[in-house]
Amino acid sequence: MTPTAKPFPFWCLLIVIGSIFLAMGIFSFIDPFSSYYKLVKYLGLGLLGNGIILLTAAILNKKYPAEQKWMQAESILNFFFAVIFIFNPLVFFIGLPYMLGAWMLLTGILKTLAALALRSTIRGWGFIVTVGLLFVLFGLLLWYSPLVRASDISYLIGSFGVIMGLLFIIDAYRLRHRAGAVNMIL
Repeated sequence: MTPTAKPFPFWCLLIVIGSIFLAMGIFSFIDPFSSYYKLVKYLGLGLLGNGIILLTAAILNKKYPAEQKWMQAESILNFFFAVIFIFNPLVFFIGLPYMLGAWMLLTGILKTLAALALRSTIRGWGFIVTVGLLFVLFGLLLWYSPLVRASDISYLIGSFGVIMGLLFIIDAYRLRHRAGAVNMIL
């Protein structure tokens, strides 16, 4: 008798990602100047890691091929911005609101379009639309914000981190028993 393989619990990744967002948000409020510097320093690595997780989930996700293509597209977007952030940190330091805003805006649009296109095939699509719209909102706020100081930008990013972190953690617990509902949220 061959043992059946248990599917990977993607909801655990949501808890990890939510905890990272939450910690990033809290740290941005505690020490805004240091968080600006550290965001520039580590965001490229974070996006590279997120791209790897998304690509791995897309490859392992044989059950939902339509979802797989959207996850691959988002992983390519993350790899693109990761390369920019890692190999050109000076430009990223100077243009953080614009570069981060562009990534957030494009990721939000991609998540929203994916959720709407797949709403008949995936559970939890409303949450994914909400996450996508929050990405778009904060991306636009970074682009068109009258806030020009690094501390103000850190507070805006901190607010995003706290909101997204709480949403990811709450939804991970809500969806932990539903197979196939979590993959697109990553």
